[in-house]
Parts: sequence; C-alpha cells; structure tokens
Amino acid sequence: MTRMNKTVRPPQTADFIWIDSEPELVNFCRQLAHAGAFGFDTEFIGERTYQPELCLIQLCGAEQVALVDPMALNDLTPLGELIVDANIIKYCHAGEQDIAIMHQCGFTPASVFDTQLMAGLLGLVYPISYAKLVEHICDVQLDKAHTYSAWDRRPLANAQLTYAADDVRYLPAVYGRLREQIESRGRVHWMNELCAEELKQAVESPDPRRLWLKIKVPRSMSREQLGVLRELAAWRHQLAYEHDAPVRAFMTDAAIRDIAKMMPRSMAQLSRIEGISGQELQSYGPFILDLIQKMREAPREELPEPPKEPRDSLESSQYIERVWAAAQVICLGQSVTTGLVTSQAAIADWAARKMVGENLDTHELMRGWRRECLGKPLQEFAEGHSRFTISMDGNEFKSSIQTGN
Repeated sequence: MTRMNKTVRPPQTADFIWIDSEPELVNFCRQLAHAGAFGFDTEFIGERTYQPELCLIQLCGAEQVALVDPMALNDLTPLGELIVDANIIKYCHAGEQDIAIMHQCGFTPASVFDTQLMAGLLGLVYPISYAKLVEHICDVQLDKAHTYSAWDRRPLANAQLTYAADDVRYLPAVYGRLREQIESRGRVHWMNELCAEELKQAVESPDPRRLWLKIKVPRSMSREQLGVLRELAAWRHQLAYEHDAPVRAFMTDAAIRDIAKMMPRSMAQLSRIEGISGQELQSYGPFILDLIQKMREAPREELPEPPKEPRDSLESSQYIERVWAAAQVICLGQSVTTGLVTSQAAIADWAARKMVGENLDTHELMRGWRRECLGKPLQEFAEGHSRFTISMDGNEFKSSIQTGN
C-alpha cells in the first residue's frame, strides 16, 4: 500500500499520543498485546474511491489513547498482528466499516465485539449512536462536530484530534459495562454469534449478481426487466472497481431502475432517462442497449424471478400483524431490541410460511441465537403452547411467558 510522506506532527499531549513511526507503533502495540484487549476506530474518506481511503486509526488501552497516522506509515503489521489474533479482544462501535477497512489493509480481524450490537442485546435503542451510549454509561456529552472532517489533510486541527481521541477514549468503560450486564443475563453466546455475523459480513466480497436486490423496484417488473436491473447493477460495480471510484459515480440507483423499467430500444429513448449524463450516454449507451436486447432474448430460466406477491387476504394480513406484535413482546420482555433480532419483512415471511404449513427450519429466525431468543418462543406461541402476560412498571416494560395449555 502506497503511503504519503509524514507531515508536521501535532503536539503530544496527556490526552493522547500521536504515532507516525514504526518504532512508536511497535511499542504501543506491545502494550496493547500485554493488556490482552483494546478498542479501535478508524476515520476514512469514502466519497472519492472504490475502497474507502484510510486516514486515521484510533486505539485505546486501559490508560492511554493513541492516534495512528496510516498515511505516514509504510507498514501497519504490528497493529495487524493484534487485529488478527483471536486471543486478543478488540472492541469498537458500529464497527462493520472499520472491520472492512482493516480487512482491506490485509488484516482479517478476529475476536471483535461491537458495543452497538451489545447495547441492542440489553434492550437499548438499536442502532444507538456512540455519543448517546457514552452519555448513558459514562455521563459524558461528546462533541460530534467533526464527523465529516477532511481526515486526509495534515496537520489535523486540534478540534479534530480531540474528536478522534474521544471516539475511543470511553470505549473501555462502555464495553466493560455492557459485557458485565450481558454476562449477568447469560447472553455471552448470543453476543459471540452476533458479533461473528458482523465480522463475516464485513469481510465478504459482494456477489455482483445479487447487488440488484438492494435496489427498490416495483413488484410489477417482468423477468426481462429484472434481468436488465441485475446486469446493470453488476456492470456498475465492476466499472467502479476498474476506475477506483465510488459505485454511484456511474449512475444512480434511480437511473438504473428507470432503464430497466423503460427498456429503451434506441439512443434517443435512452437519452430521455433522467440521471444519465451526455458523456455516459456516449460512452456506455451502445453497451446498455445491447444488454437490454440480450435480456429480451435470454431464456426464461436464466432471468431473475419477480419477488413473490405477499399473501394479502384480510386473514393473512391480520395474522402477520399479530405475529409481529408477538415477536416484539417476546424480544422486549427479554430486554432485547426487536430490530436487532429481526425485521418486519422477516416476520411477515415467517408468518406467511407458517400459515400454509411450510417447513421453517431453514428460516433465519430458526437458526443460532435467534432461534433461542425469538424463533422457538414465537413458534410455541403461534402453535398455542404458550401465552404472554405483559405490564408496565413506570417506564419499564415487563412480560412473562407461560408454557402449557
């Protein structure tokens, strides 16, 4: 990885140390390794390149915060060795992007725990911001004015440095408090599975032929239209990679969706679609028209299936609504944030399959920690083997589940 030459160093302070040389990094990493645990965060710029540009790494041990300048260092291996070591605990907040950036640098993280996910397992708001969590646990209000700073400029301003240091300064206390509560409730295995899921998602490369699924489209689209959408989404991703540019620099989701919806047959028709510049039309227009024609002629079995229409009878709608309400009661009764465990769409799918007697064993709610937390008790309730008692004690929601008829 090519690095810029280091520039003027900020002053060392009692609040943090600035690291821009390998000996300093080695020394601080030895301290972290000896402690066996540390927190981390990253600052990056993602608007200009395909992969985010790493600009700063914040590290915190039990007593010291360090700001590491990756733009001045040629080798991050001393830190990377800690990141990949499963015997050393790492903790972060809303860390999927931070994990992905470490993986991008060549270090696949292990044993990383996300305080945002941990908070959700304790019934706090999910997703909760780091500032709100720090205020809740440490009674400290953080200044969030520099969230979108130009982190690639050197030297960084004092306010930026303070902001960056504060982003990890309270992580040990936050992680420690949340971990204590999770352990007291016997949910360590839930935490382990949930954080492992995040790790896996963060380092996996996206399947180009599934990128279209992230674009919201009308249910009325035909197989041919969805085929165009699928191929354009994959092509845009490849183009961004080849040019080292953000994916949406080459047409917005709306433009891709409109092309698939209108299926233009000529450059004139294509030019009427909003969001396609004259340069893009000239460069990519013939390719897009050729792609559309290929999708028109493609065998039916090679094209995506339109999403299934929901069962929209009054009976099914009522049943789905009741199952969603039951899912919320089950989660909130355990002080687990429902949105961390599942979604309304997943519950609707579970309920619709349950209504027609389909096997639910492969459903996401019936696997791992989610089965224990929600899937199994929801199934027992839906089959009439349990019932709920719910109440409010001040602002605290309470519920209990009674099994048996």
